[in-house]
Amino acid sequence: MKFRVLTALLLAAFSLESAASEQETRDLVGFGALTFADNCKKCHQIDGYGEEALYPSLRDPALLANKKLLVETLLHGRSAPRRNGGEEELMPALEFLTDREISAIIAFISNTWGDEVVLVSEEEIKAAR
Repeated sequence: MKFRVLTALLLAAFSLESAASEQETRDLVGFGALTFADNCKKCHQIDGYGEEALYPSLRDPALLANKKLLVETLLHGRSAPRRNGGEEELMPALEFLTDREISAIIAFISNTWGDEVVLVSEEEIKAAR
């Protein structure tokens, strides 16, 4: 009997933790949408395809699954060829963003255009600075 009660309590606690975690992820993705709109959409556009013939599309699941590359790109910038074959374009470093803002942008773009949401902790971002 005690085992059943304990099992039920553990399952209930896990369900509550899971629900809270899912809500936190939704909140982070929502915050990421706002942060993306303020800092990224001018070049990458609201649909993630990038300004035609100029800036790279973010709609690449392989790119969006690469947590390390995403963090480094946002923190330190990155050079990438223009889509029209012209000179390379340098994405500026967004080091002025907080660790939470960077985490939120990654959660938003990976959730929106990737195969699954990529979560990067603020501690991971702080370590990459």
